[in-house]
Amino acid sequence: MTKTKSIGLLSIALLFCCVPALASEDMALLQESKPLVTRAGAWHTWHDRIHINSEQTKLPLLITFFNGADGRPKATDFKVELDRKPLASFKDFNGGGSFTINLTAKLGAGNTPLTVQGFGPSGAWVKWKVFIQRPVIASVQPDPISMADTVSIKGKNFSTNSGHVMIHIANKQTNALSSKEGEVQFKLPAEVPGGRQDLMVSVASVKSAPIKVSIRSNPNITFVDMLSSPPHHPVTLKGHGFSSVPKENVVTFGTHKAEVTSATESSITCLIPEMHFPDWQVPIKVTTNGMPSKGKAFIHVDVRVIENEGIPMH
Repeated sequence: MTKTKSIGLLSIALLFCCVPALASEDMALLQESKPLVTRAGAWHTWHDRIHINSEQTKLPLLITFFNGADGRPKATDFKVELDRKPLASFKDFNGGGSFTINLTAKLGAGNTPLTVQGFGPSGAWVKWKVFIQRPVIASVQPDPISMADTVSIKGKNFSTNSGHVMIHIANKQTNALSSKEGEVQFKLPAEVPGGRQDLMVSVASVKSAPIKVSIRSNPNITFVDMLSSPPHHPVTLKGHGFSSVPKENVVTFGTHKAEVTSATESSITCLIPEMHFPDWQVPIKVTTNGMPSKGKAFIHVDVRVIENEGIPMH
């Protein structure tokens, strides 16, 4: 064998052997062909294109070919061209049902032509799939998350360019505050609903698998125990979504901040702040961990002390 032929065979061997040792969780399906079905006694040709964007050109990229896809008969001959240059042939199956080629950094942005030719019995199926590296989430802190939190997502396959990173949560999306290979930080976008929600990270438009996180819901005042009361007198607010840590609840009467003396997840007791009175229908608002209360609650700030004997909030 000549030296030139030896170098050529080595290059082909490296092309097929040096597929990145990536776990299945690291790779996402980017694109796949429809079943390529042969007709008996004739070569059949299929023209397609592999599309990637400019941010994806440097991500690990693999293409896998399947012979006898979905349990159907197998083709007996096979050729592939990528960008009009030979890429693979039937011998690359090596007696098996599939093989994979590393296409990392081998495609430019946009559409790259892919031509597959197959020969075999009637109804033989060939198929290909392109896989690309995706981000993987390992943990999210804190959990549950509030509007005031800077959230840290730990994992892998993130980007050092935060402009390539997007966070998707509860069907909303937001930009990363910072990003490095193993960690992304962000804050919740506005109006995220409370409860258990899906969180995903996308890098170069490739999404991670979703992970469930808990979002603190907006607090809601359902009852105020006083209809009328003067400054410095205690008032108890009933509802839900409060924090049992008093300092995590900010209560305002109009524009005046009240002193919170005790709190549970369903009750806050505070002192009406020093303010001008009498003042009627003063709005009461609770902000818990940066999340403002919804709905409306009011009190008359007046020298008269009148308990609420059952009038609900509307």
